[in-house]
Amino acid sequence: MRSGRIVVVALLSGVAAAAEPSAVTGRDLFTGARRFQNGGAPCGACHGLGGEGIAFTASLGPELSSGLATMEPAALDGLLEALPFPSMTPVYEGRALTPAERADLVAYLIPAAGKGPPRGAWHLEAWGVAVAALLFLGLALARRRRKAPSRARLLARAANFQGGSR
Repeated sequence: MRSGRIVVVALLSGVAAAAEPSAVTGRDLFTGARRFQNGGAPCGACHGLGGEGIAFTASLGPELSSGLATMEPAALDGLLEALPFPSMTPVYEGRALTPAERADLVAYLIPAAGKGPPRGAWHLEAWGVAVAALLFLGLALARRRRKAPSRARLLARAANFQGGSR
């Protein structure tokens, strides 16, 4: 009888632990490392999130740090449940987040949003500008070294030939 009680207590404590929101699971849901149960797209596919580095600087949707930094957990949960944004409607229509997924996202997003805008994003942009400038310079130099078109050379050769035979 005693071992039966231990099993029941162990099972109940395991269920309680599984139901507790997890910031780690929330981060995995945000990045797409863990799929949403109903098949919605990961948040990080569109949104950037502060304090997480270059990998979290997606730019289709707004950067979330400033908007979430002062939000209460219950308000964020309500926002994730309703998703009142027109651009998100087709992505999540018929693919609602489960209460556990919302709780995990809230457990991750609130502390992560307090870290400020993504660090290192400007480095990526600076490298992009530098590479573009180098490519443009390379193309400009290649154009300068290009030979004149064959037609122009043939016409000049024909003019010299006609001029020399008279």
